[in-house]
Amino acid sequence: MSGFLFFYNIPKLSWDAYKRKVKSRTKTLFIPYILWNLVPFVLAVLGKLSLALVSSDNIGDVLSMIQEKSWHIFYDCREWGTTQTNWLGDNLRMTGPYDLPLWFLRDLIVVTVLAPLIYYAIKKLRLSFVLFLFAAYISRVWTLLPGFHITAFFYFSMGAYFALNRLNIVTFANKYKYLLIPVCACLLVVTTIYDGTNTVIGQNVYPLFVSSGVFTAFYLASWCISNYDVRPNKFLVSCCFFIYAFHGVGLPLIGMPLVLITRILHKIIPGNTGIENGIVYLFAPFLTAFMCIVVLMVARKIFPKITLLFSGNR
Repeated sequence: MSGFLFFYNIPKLSWDAYKRKVKSRTKTLFIPYILWNLVPFVLAVLGKLSLALVSSDNIGDVLSMIQEKSWHIFYDCREWGTTQTNWLGDNLRMTGPYDLPLWFLRDLIVVTVLAPLIYYAIKKLRLSFVLFLFAAYISRVWTLLPGFHITAFFYFSMGAYFALNRLNIVTFANKYKYLLIPVCACLLVVTTIYDGTNTVIGQNVYPLFVSSGVFTAFYLASWCISNYDVRPNKFLVSCCFFIYAFHGVGLPLIGMPLVLITRILHKIIPGNTGIENGIVYLFAPFLTAFMCIVVLMVARKIFPKITLLFSGNR
């Protein structure tokens, strides 16, 4: 959607149009990205500093933390997925900023800056460019440079291809629904059986499942709208970015909201069985989202202007 909306009303990219788009996304992407990584980190530093002063501990650990993280909080201070490999057997290392879920926002900022290059690649190579990125996406043979993950480049470029060629994503999804839905369903079963990306087979099936699932989601959404007049709740839509940014940010005392809710549910629900884990897995996201919405509602009442900045003016 980001790639589609960037090029939707730009049949021919000009310098003025590019500047206008970048200026708009500075408010919706860059400013909240900086705030969501800087403010929680500062709070964490202040929290550790307060504990060190109260307990008369050496504040050297706090200074080491500041020195170690420094500007990396905006780019690559966290990592995961070090056990995954690509088709060539190379080890993959995913990195993220201090607010870990914002790794994709980081990459989105990068592809937005590089949008002119993507524009000219699609104009010159057309579908071949998107297919090249798709091959890189499923094989995971791509640069490991932080901020340049293939996920952002592939999906942004695919959205850009639809926009620049005046193709309707919903029409495309409806046209191929009898192929997309069965394929997506089968890949979902296989991905579940092989534990997502935690196995070699799962790592290879997962990208195919997600790419088919994207268009399946478009079809199902359009089907609900057409047949049952389902409409989005404007209030919940306005909360989406805040939920995305807040649910996985590290906060003093409570840590990540999603992790906190998950631990509470594990304490409340007895036993340590597959059923208990399944219930926690399914309900933790809903309760975390509810928690985020409550926090957002309170923040909007107390700090409306600041909250607007954190929400990307949404």
